[in-house]
Amino acid sequence: MDARLYGDVINFTECIKDTPEYREYQEKKKKIEGFPELKERAEILKQNTYELCLGFDPERDPVSKMMKYSDENEDIFMEPVINEYLTAEAAFCRMMREILDMTMDRIDF
Repeated sequence: MDARLYGDVINFTECIKDTPEYREYQEKKKKIEGFPELKERAEILKQNTYELCLGFDPERDPVSKMMKYSDENEDIFMEPVINEYLTAEAAFCRMMREILDMTMDRIDF
């Protein structure tokens, strides 16, 4: 990799680490790591959500499927430490997706 590009990537990652989204995510991640049982529940919830999204089919009444999923996991969603962690993670992921989209829009790929 070109030395200039390498340096720019290092600077870019430092800029990302300096964002409120990244700092908030790191803070909430550290907090939930102090509660291993809650972290495990959050990770299971994320995996289940991912699997639900993979099976999304607008022809099969996704609203009722999502409502059932939400009802079944309400206690997890209502746990403040889990909710804060997942909210911060989602905000950070949205920011990274926007950055990657902007990058790809500017490259003739």
